[in-house]
Amino acid sequence: MPGRRQCESCKDHTGLAGSAILYRNMPPMNKEDDILRFGEGERMFVVLRARRLLRQGGVDAGNLLRAEEQPDGDVTAVIPARNEASTVGVVVRECFNYAGKVIVVEGGSTDRTAEIAAAAGARVVRDPGRGKGVALRLAARHVDTPICVFVDADGSHDPIDIPVLVAPIKAGLADHVSGSRLLGGSDELHGGGDEFLRFTGSAFITYMINKRFGARLSDSQNGFRAIRTEVFRRLKLRSRHTTVEMEMIMATLAAGLRIVEVPTHELPRAAGYSKISLSRPATWLAYGWTLLAGLCRPKAPLPPLHEANV
Repeated sequence: MPGRRQCESCKDHTGLAGSAILYRNMPPMNKEDDILRFGEGERMFVVLRARRLLRQGGVDAGNLLRAEEQPDGDVTAVIPARNEASTVGVVVRECFNYAGKVIVVEGGSTDRTAEIAAAAGARVVRDPGRGKGVALRLAARHVDTPICVFVDADGSHDPIDIPVLVAPIKAGLADHVSGSRLLGGSDELHGGGDEFLRFTGSAFITYMINKRFGARLSDSQNGFRAIRTEVFRRLKLRSRHTTVEMEMIMATLAAGLRIVEVPTHELPRAAGYSKISLSRPATWLAYGWTLLAGLCRPKAPLPPLHEANV
């Protein structure tokens, strides 16, 4: 291309010039697709880091230009959803790029969440809305793949990160992989009073978990995670609500299982409202009780599978 200078490491292939062409020739995104974008700075953020990897020899232009998105038959994406009709369809369709199966646990919605999820190809499991923890345990009864990935329905989790979450499990390096917003960035943890409280509370809880179990985690509250299905069923979780994420981590560590973190990016909620109200004393009580119970959890191997309560 006239006037465009190629980097030295890409003279024999299309390099970043090819990447620029790829972006330019992509079909325009419709309004629904915009839900899962970082924002206008995404292209520069990605291209600059790709350029560094090209310089260092970590990737070549073929890696960047080759479409490798294939559904993984070993993975089921589990999406708990309540009144998320505006986002659940695009989340389901994005998950199908990386997961062989998608289950949506519909928790007593008053909108078209279940109908839209089913139209997008998901298997819909009905739940009366007893909380996220209950929904995940209910979904586990219907998972028939070795790995399940938990994804929020509000568009804050980008399904493009599913292969990153699954990779350590498939490589035999982990039983449970947690996405970290501290490593991958968050558009939701900064900027206001509620965000400050969320960030501070999360940091304190993570510190206490690390202190108790000798771990070095950075984010204990992110719901975006992958886990061996059998392990999840055997953790004997009790949390009813969003406290299930921290309980899942503490139960994994108490059982002596392998947990690792990978960077995932948290996008802004695309629509609707958060189901976590920091103004309710019951919210703080639930998190405090779950943390205390988890910290007091004895270190012991998992019970046999037939004794697990799923």
